[in-house]
Amino acid sequence: MIELHLDLKFKMKPWKKALLFSFIFYLMVLVALIVIITFVRKLFDFKLVSIISAGYISLLMLSFRRMYFIFKERFLLFE
Repeated sequence: MIELHLDLKFKMKPWKKALLFSFIFYLMVLVALIVIITFVRKLFDFKLVSIISAGYISLLMLSFRRMYFIFKERFLLFE
C-alpha cells in the first residue's frame, strides 16, 4: 500500500514489508519513551537512556527474529 503512495518498488514479500514497518514503528516508540523519560527527569541521563535502549532493542531484535522464522515457515507452506 505504501509503495502506491510513495511510488516505491519493493521486491519483498508482503509479510516481510509488514515486519519492517512494524520494526520501524517500535523504534519510534523507543524514541517517544526516551523523550518522555527526559522530560520527566528534566535531565538527559546518557547512562539510563543507553541501558533502556540496549535492553529494548535487544528484546525487539530477538522477538522480530522469532517472528521472521515463524512467518517464513508458515508462508512457505502456502507457496
